[in-house]
Amino acid sequence: MKLAKKMLASAVALVMVAALALTAFAATPAVTMTATDAIVGETVTITVSGKDIAGLESADLQFNYDATALEYVSVEQAAGASFSLAVGGNPEAGMVTFSFAFVEAATADSDICTLTFKVLKAGSSDVTLTYNSWDGAEQPADVTLTVTGAEAPTEAPDDDNNGNNDNQNGGDQDKIPQTGEAGIAAIAGVMAIAAVAFVATRKKDEE
Repeated sequence: MKLAKKMLASAVALVMVAALALTAFAATPAVTMTATDAIVGETVTITVSGKDIAGLESADLQFNYDATALEYVSVEQAAGASFSLAVGGNPEAGMVTFSFAFVEAATADSDICTLTFKVLKAGSSDVTLTYNSWDGAEQPADVTLTVTGAEAPTEAPDDDNNGNNDNQNGGDQDKIPQTGEAGIAAIAGVMAIAAVAFVATRKKDEE
């Protein structure tokens, strides 16, 4: 009887140790943000993705950003994601909220949403994601993405408005007569004058 009790106690202890080990090595959920190139005057798309979020059913996310550098355009659920969504906040003040509830619990890795902003000025600005609620076993850490707006490339000026970007060495070639053409025109003019003078002189001699 005593042996059976000892074996039972040992089995319970082993189960508890195994449970603690599994808890210790369980992956911590994380949410990341990635962005496309940011060009002033154009839009930048930020993709929000979750890693190790299996079992998550709903969450309320909050995005804060510099409204003088980025203008909120839209937020959409990720392609293929099966959840409802609601958007709120105060975009003009630099804050957008995004709430969602999965129709079915999330898989381990899943895209959550995409945000689109218009880039208003050059330079770096941060978009920070925080969590107002997260029904998972453990809440991810807040994450910040730095968006760097680049100036749009400029074209060389068209000085003569003829659709060509003339360079300093060969510009306005259509306006400047070539040396050979000018020489031929001058010779032709001299020959024409000489011919007229010759005819006039001959007529005078005949008279």
